[in-house]
Amino acid sequence: MKKSGKSVFAVATLVFFLSSIESVRTIENPYLAISKRNAFDLTSKPPPAPKVEPEPPKSEDVKLTGIYRRDGVERAALALIDSKKKAEPPRYLQLATGEKKDGIEIVSIEKPTGKVTIRELGELRSLSFKEDGFKTSVAKAPRTSSRSSSSKSSSSSAKKAAEQKASIAKKRAEEAAKRTRGGESSSRDEWRQRMANMSDADRQRVEQQIRERFSNRGRGDSRSDRNERGGDERRDRRR
Repeated sequence: MKKSGKSVFAVATLVFFLSSIESVRTIENPYLAISKRNAFDLTSKPPPAPKVEPEPPKSEDVKLTGIYRRDGVERAALALIDSKKKAEPPRYLQLATGEKKDGIEIVSIEKPTGKVTIRELGELRSLSFKEDGFKTSVAKAPRTSSRSSSSKSSSSSAKKAAEQKASIAKKRAEEAAKRTRGGESSSRDEWRQRMANMSDADRQRVEQQIRERFSNRGRGDSRSDRNERGGDERRDRRR
């Protein structure tokens, strides 16, 4: 009984001592109890604001522009297009397999098939020229078609020019033939008209002159033939 009474007295003394200390601290700082209770969720330091990192380009904004080899290493040429800033030009990347930039990593490059596998936002994606090619606003026409069309147009124009020249020459020849025929017929008509207007004596005199001219021409031709024959005979004799 004595031991139990002593223990009870010791516990009571300890409680009284602690309560006295707490009362003294409360008197020194009356707001300490409010701070401990934190009734209004008040803290000494505000929580740090989360860091906002720039949003990486979305998958639909990555376009494949080409595959080429430089210094023995194949590289993929990509275009990063910001859909929110369409007025700004795209950003271009040239990366080899294993290289990473702006959140884009090249996993594999298949030049024969024209496919490039990339890792973006932790996900794999396959790019191809057919589905993800970078489309420009201006498309060039193939040279072969332009050459063939130009050659066809030049040949057709040359053919038309030749046909026009031939038709013009034909018309000129026909007009010249008509003029000659018309001149001969007009001269004949004039001669007949003159003969009709002449008197009988004048007409006979003109006819006689014409006969003499034709007879003289015939004699001259016969003489020339004889001279040629005589010359030939003399040459044969000399031989």
